[in-house]
Amino acid sequence: MAAMHEFLRALDEPQMRELYRDLDATWNGRAERLNRRLREEGLPVQVANMSSVWTVFYTWPSRYNWMLQYYLRAEGLALSWIGTGRLIFSLNYSEADFAAVADRFVAAAKAMHQDGWWWCEAETTNKSIKRRILREIIAHRFSRRAAP
Repeated sequence: MAAMHEFLRALDEPQMRELYRDLDATWNGRAERLNRRLREEGLPVQVANMSSVWTVFYTWPSRYNWMLQYYLRAEGLALSWIGTGRLIFSLNYSEADFAAVADRFVAAAKAMHQDGWWWCEAETTNKSIKRRILREIIAHRFSRRAAP
């Protein structure tokens, strides 16, 4: 309760009110700008956001979408929780700070695309990928059991 009391007290300060003013509009606009850049580059990745908490999602089926986290790290960006596709931004990111993040995000996605990780046959779906992986797991288990 003491922590919440301090937070609520801080919200009354002009500097804090300024930080929270138009917060959702700011972060929604940033997500829209990044998504536009990704679409213009023909990259199969987008972001969805709830204010400054973002989730990465993919517009093409691929068995290797999860690898984007490594390309992001190579560009100096680390997801908040590895494997979840989440980015959590500090509320005090300036436009310049965010522009640098967006540049790195696009560079990572372009590198992954150029390396061929998002290639798939036209008839590939996420469901067909899951089925294929399941068949491979089952085949591997049976081959291990059959080995002496």
